[in-house]
Amino acid sequence: MPEDMSPGASPFDMRRTASRGRLLWISSWALGFALLGIVLVAGTNHAVAWSSSDTFCGTACHSMTWVAAAYRQSPHYINPVGIRASCGACHVPYDSGHATAAQYVELLLFKVDRGAKDFWYEARKSIATKDEWEKRRPALSNTFQNYLTQHNYITCRGCHSLDAFGGARSHMKVVIHRGLANASSFDCLQCHVNIGHVYEQPASKVNGWYTAEQAAAGEKLFAQSCAACHGAKLEGGGGPALIGATWKQSFGGAKLLRVWGEIRGPMADYAGATFTTQQSLDILAFLLQQNGLPAGNKPLADTRELSDTLPEK
Repeated sequence: MPEDMSPGASPFDMRRTASRGRLLWISSWALGFALLGIVLVAGTNHAVAWSSSDTFCGTACHSMTWVAAAYRQSPHYINPVGIRASCGACHVPYDSGHATAAQYVELLLFKVDRGAKDFWYEARKSIATKDEWEKRRPALSNTFQNYLTQHNYITCRGCHSLDAFGGARSHMKVVIHRGLANASSFDCLQCHVNIGHVYEQPASKVNGWYTAEQAAAGEKLFAQSCAACHGAKLEGGGGPALIGATWKQSFGGAKLLRVWGEIRGPMADYAGATFTTQQSLDILAFLLQQNGLPAGNKPLADTRELSDTLPEK
């Protein structure tokens, strides 16, 4: 007989007391499971965040040593606005955004699969030296680019929203990306090739930035659409000068992407013109020629080259 029940208790009282005991037992277990669930979810979330951190990726894996060094030279690590994209934000789907329940499960499965492979290759020391890494880098880079394409650049879009550009200084970005805002597919690395890792200056620039023929084509386009504002000799007028000290002050140390963006965006808008990608690259070649950058035997024809940085002096 239960301790809290008197000797003369009725069967009804006995059943009620037993029911109360079962309810208390079930409630205690339910609370315990709920607390355990909270601990497991919190622990899992902490493990996911920790294993996607720059510290983990850059130090725990020996084969990532050289990747981490290149990452620390990139705009995703250090930039004028002080916002840093972590390794996981770029390499793990849904890590950078607010994932739904289904997406979070997909994120976990992705990390389990990728983590198991990384652990296996790290244990086998498949990339033990920098020379081995350099041999493998082109193939690994191509694999990652294929991953981005297959997933429609989901990791880039997790942080960046094309319709979020605002303010006067963002006009160039708005114009350049206008055609992408409603696009069904993306190719962010078409222009932002060195956004995540900077290893070295492309060798093509050693032998020139453009071709003389390309600069000549750009000169004709500039005379037709741009000279009215910037002057026939780039000396300025209604628009700023694009040569000499003014050029160096505006674009010294900047990426080609910035100059190309001004040409393709605001300059074209003000001139009432529409430049194709190649036409804007030709005008850029003309501006580079007029500012003393050497010509070579390879034209500036790929927007992936726009991540190259202009000399400051």
